[in-house]
Amino acid sequence: MRPPRLPPAAVRPSIALAGRWALSPRVDWPTRRRRVDAAQAWPGPPRGTAVTARTLGGVACEQLTPAGAAGDALLVFLHGGGYCVGSPRSHRALVGRMAQGFGAPGLAVDYRLAPEHPHPAALQDALAVWDALTEGAQAIAPARIVVAGDSAGGGLALALALSLRDAGRPQPAALGLISPWLDLVADTANVRPPAPGDVLLSRGLLRAFAAAYLSGGASPRDPLVSPAHADPVSLAPLVIHTAGEELIRSDGLDFARRARDAGVAVTAEELPGLWHDVHLAAETLTEPAGGAPLRMAAALRAHVPARP
Repeated sequence: MRPPRLPPAAVRPSIALAGRWALSPRVDWPTRRRRVDAAQAWPGPPRGTAVTARTLGGVACEQLTPAGAAGDALLVFLHGGGYCVGSPRSHRALVGRMAQGFGAPGLAVDYRLAPEHPHPAALQDALAVWDALTEGAQAIAPARIVVAGDSAGGGLALALALSLRDAGRPQPAALGLISPWLDLVADTANVRPPAPGDVLLSRGLLRAFAAAYLSGGASPRDPLVSPAHADPVSLAPLVIHTAGEELIRSDGLDFARRARDAGVAVTAEELPGLWHDVHLAAETLTEPAGGAPLRMAAALRAHVPARP
């Protein structure tokens, strides 16, 4: 059953309450992961979506295939959660909705999480999945794959593209970045200005995420950790969504500006008056937030060449 659409002001208090419960620093990381999955289990993917477990390059994944989906393209999705929480299960509603708008299957990657698996484990897993998809007898052409992610997953999607570029390998058709977390330097140095309208993120939570992800000794200035410090030249076209009241709003806005200056095609949209990663709640919200996942999916699909 499709949930009712409500104005963001009506949903904001429940989002704040669920976020505080799921991400409480009083419980350990495994408990937080279980709570995040539980908090985001409803409403699930669109009706008629087939959910299939897959393993690619040794990495567990979940494929969501909407009813009537074409087999001519693929949406690879890297979930958010500060590199510490989140999973394909927590993101079924978002990935399913985006796959529906994309008109082709969505593949959610269950990459390893910090602090048990700090950087570069998540990036290694994303690269392993990419290699499995684009090499071998059943290979998919990179020009028919888009890579998207929310929050930390947006940073990971960008790190994947940077790694491919630096290795002289083809880029995906496009990158979709939802509220991307791109600058861990700002969080380890505790220099972000507060954003009281953001009901999901706090400076303390970002510091905890960053400390866990960097616990293997990586530098926050490494461009594969903080893509905000990378040269965006020659990257795939970017579709970037930010929210007007989110704590990390500047990460997406600044990278969009720098990418345009470097000659990268950028489509950017800001959702005023809304909180971080509002796309996760889009199924319950009125427009314009309610249709944001579909708009991003359509913009990504526009970069996939039509079949002859």
